[in-house]
Amino acid sequence: MNPGVENPALYRTLWDILERQAEVISVRFEPDAIQKRYLAATVDPQRVVPPTGPDSPQLEVHWKLTPPHDEFRIDYADPNLDFHCGWHQDDDHDELGTAHFQYQTASMETPHREGTEFEAASPPKILWECCDDLFETVIPEYTAL
Repeated sequence: MNPGVENPALYRTLWDILERQAEVISVRFEPDAIQKRYLAATVDPQRVVPPTGPDSPQLEVHWKLTPPHDEFRIDYADPNLDFHCGWHQDDDHDELGTAHFQYQTASMETPHREGTEFEAASPPKILWECCDDLFETVIPEYTAL
C-alpha cells in the first residue's frame, strides 16, 4: 500500500465502530462505496444529550495511513446549533503537537484549538475514544444552553 492513501479495509473497520454508536443512525462511504474516500455518519438529533433538531448532525471520518503517524480528521457538525468540533492529526497546527482538538460554537468567530493525546494507538480504538468523548463530554459541555 502506498503511504498517504485511504485504506478500504481500514474504513470497513472504522465503519463498524461508527455503527456501534447508539447516536448514529446510518453510515455511508463518500463519495461512494467504490471510491471510499471517507466515512460519513448521520446522527439522530434526539439521541444526543442535550437533544437537538430537526436536522441530523453529521460525523465524518477521514483517515490516511502515513508513517510515522496516521493522518486523520474526525469531524462532527450540528447544523441546528451551528456547532462544529473535531480531532485532527495532520500538519495544519504543528505548534499544538501531533494531534489537536478543535471546536467552534455559533458565538465564536474562530475555532478554539488545543493539543491532545490519545490513550489508544490503533485507528479503531482512537475513533472509539473520540466518539466516547464526543457523545459523553463534548456535546453536553459545549452545546448545553
